[in-house]
Amino acid sequence: MLSESDLALVNALQVWPRASWSAVATSLGVRSAEAVARRWDRLTARGDAWTTAYFRALSTGGTVALVTARCRPGTKEQVATTLAEDSCCISVEITAGTQDLLLTVAAQDLEALNHYLVQHVEQVAGLTATTTALVTRFYSEGANWRLHALGASAHIALDPGFGQQPAPSIAFTGLDRKLAGLLSADGRTSYAQLADEAGTSQATARRRITAMLRSRVLALRCEVAAPLVGLPVTATLRGRVAALDVDRVGAGLAGLAPVRMCAAVTGEHNLVATVWLPSISAIQQFEQAATRNFPALVVHDTLVNLRTVKRMGRLLDRSGRATGFVPMRVWS
Repeated sequence: MLSESDLALVNALQVWPRASWSAVATSLGVRSAEAVARRWDRLTARGDAWTTAYFRALSTGGTVALVTARCRPGTKEQVATTLAEDSCCISVEITAGTQDLLLTVAAQDLEALNHYLVQHVEQVAGLTATTTALVTRFYSEGANWRLHALGASAHIALDPGFGQQPAPSIAFTGLDRKLAGLLSADGRTSYAQLADEAGTSQATARRRITAMLRSRVLALRCEVAAPLVGLPVTATLRGRVAALDVDRVGAGLAGLAPVRMCAAVTGEHNLVATVWLPSISAIQQFEQAATRNFPALVVHDTLVNLRTVKRMGRLLDRSGRATGFVPMRVWS
């Protein structure tokens, strides 16, 4: 388990992953920015926490799909490991329930998605069946989720305000792709290093990143190993509501503290929510609370995460710690 001080540090970087160490130290009530930076280095070295960046596919004309899969007995681990090596398969979970795997796949468009599913996913040995649901809208995503280890005043002080009033969408360039790729490996990469590796000036790197963040084309997030924050259980609820109620219920679910991701999708289940919880018994408690608060919601299916093999490009070990990175070159 992370200490209270480490939880607060992670929470500070959830609010603004690129906050200066002096600003983070102030929010934590710590005098030494250098000491805070060293604590973060220790967390990242152990794989306990990390920062990343990614293009929001639905804001850039891309496609995101939630793909469930069935596997032959004894092959789930190998299939999951194989798929985790693919850049298009940005998250891979081994699940208990009606499905063996839950994949998050991102692609430039429907044609690219179809090609990847047919030519890559469906060719993996051991995989027997897949079902694909296209995301039509995200109500919440991991970048929005918070530990709530900081007070409201610290949140306000750290929040850069990106996305509160989104600017018009921008057409991202080859330089933007380079910058996003560098930030996906480490969301705190300095502007000097970004400029050097992308072959541009610091001023241009700063300007392009700011423009992408303001237009919500690019997202930054601070991630953490879930078991280390007392939330070892991940579950994905798949349900259905009437079409006219999807936005209302989706937005409402997204506001519940355990919800990491909530999205409207195509298919039999038109609403999906992923939650981080402290125990298996909390799954039923959450389902009861969700359906009590939103009677229009009917939960058809719950997939319980047995292991996260990959989360937003990061390869994870069985304790949820980051051990490697597969670049998300979906838009390259």
